[in-house]
Amino acid sequence: MIKCPTDSLPQFRPFWTGFRVPLISHRGLGHTEVMTSRGVVRSWDVGGMQGVIDSADTPGGSWTSWTSVVVHGFPGLVEGQEVEFEWNQLDEPADGYDFHTVQAWPVGEDHTPPGPPGFRAWDIDPDGTVHEVTDLDITDLDDTIAPPIGTPAIGVVTTWNGEEGWGVIDSADTPGGCWTFYSALHPDEVINARPGDSFSIGGGISALVVGEQVDFEWEPVIDQDGYKFRAIKVRPRRDIPPWRVERIGR
Repeated sequence: MIKCPTDSLPQFRPFWTGFRVPLISHRGLGHTEVMTSRGVVRSWDVGGMQGVIDSADTPGGSWTSWTSVVVHGFPGLVEGQEVEFEWNQLDEPADGYDFHTVQAWPVGEDHTPPGPPGFRAWDIDPDGTVHEVTDLDITDLDDTIAPPIGTPAIGVVTTWNGEEGWGVIDSADTPGGCWTFYSALHPDEVINARPGDSFSIGGGISALVVGEQVDFEWEPVIDQDGYKFRAIKVRPRRDIPPWRVERIGR
């Protein structure tokens, strides 16, 4: 069981390492030699599942995603925790950091990778306590989880990175811009899927056009690549080709 600071939790809902996970853009990852150091967790944002590790070898801190945390439970760290970590230097700074964590684990703990990706879920209580959802809970949980619901708005696309599939939408409701990812363009059936669902997707679109007007739904976040808002669903007003969606499994 892990207890996380409640002031870093903007909302309380299950965190999944299956289909629905926080969208994080790994921009400008370096290609330098991977080094190993010992450091201390400066900060850990449970809402965004990312943080910073400080060490003498990584001045300014090493940016760390939950995907880099090598543990056999909830993939998070705790502020002040002593860790060993592998890192490399970025080709160019990303989100203000020159270093990126490749793997991190608490000092003295086994850091053998837990195995191939699978479906695991944790529930974060209002007091910050994290409980893993077991197989016995999954059937009932799948039936009760509501699809993500955002605040509707109308905006204009101001940025689109076609290589990495992310962009920014400006609107009066999201001052400073709303970060979005290409998956927000997917049809409702995919966006509203239950954890563990898999699809084969074709047709449709995978990019926005700078300057076009869109209808979108957004949610507040602590930090998403420097933005305070993230789009859950984006619908351009132009005509788009039909989607082809095929459910896999289940």
